[in-house]
Amino acid sequence: MSSKRGIGGLKSPYFIELFDLKDLARLTCAFEKTPLPVFSFEFSKETHLATHVDTFINRPIFYYAKTKEVKHFLCYKNSSGVEEAVLSNSPSTPIFMYAPIISLKELPKLFRKGLEHVEDFKDRIISVQVKDITSLAKISSYNILSGEPPLPLFLFKSGEENILGTFTRLDESNENSIFFYAALEDMPAYNFIKYSAIKIGELNFTNKVDEPSKVYIKIIKLVGRHPLVELEK
Repeated sequence: MSSKRGIGGLKSPYFIELFDLKDLARLTCAFEKTPLPVFSFEFSKETHLATHVDTFINRPIFYYAKTKEVKHFLCYKNSSGVEEAVLSNSPSTPIFMYAPIISLKELPKLFRKGLEHVEDFKDRIISVQVKDITSLAKISSYNILSGEPPLPLFLFKSGEENILGTFTRLDESNENSIFFYAALEDMPAYNFIKYSAIKIGELNFTNKVDEPSKVYIKIIKLVGRHPLVELEK
């Protein structure tokens, strides 16, 4: 596929499908100071909800979930380990976090190319396997010292392997990400990692995020393998 550029050198985005609407709500809302905006658009007679998370070689990276309806907000809460993700027309209940949904009349031609030719993009992000999940949690949570939430962990299958990893940069001047990951024996049935930065090695998968003094890292499940990740062999 030719690499056609848009305004300011912007290229066709990557669109990566999430497992379901809860994963999108967790990505846009959980632990965020301000929920990430969500864009609604029609493609191939299906409604997509997508959020922009990162950029790789001038290509915006969007994660999306399909839905049968659209309202003004994507709402999220986690109460005693029970997650709820719903669509609403009003941010009226304070126990929820609300990601605003911006409805697009039509997806730009440059963006449609990203959905129509997913397999044509050849660029890949360098991957580095860490020794254990504790090392992965350290990478994900290092930026909490500057008041930022931990980086999300993306979960997907690659062949027979269960891959859990996160994207980060070695420094702010480096525009290209590196994917640090761990290979798991089993696919986790939980949506968060609970990690203690004080008692190193104290780490568990969980759905509850209400224990004080712990660091919680959200896990975002993909439908298929991550198309930007080339795992080291």
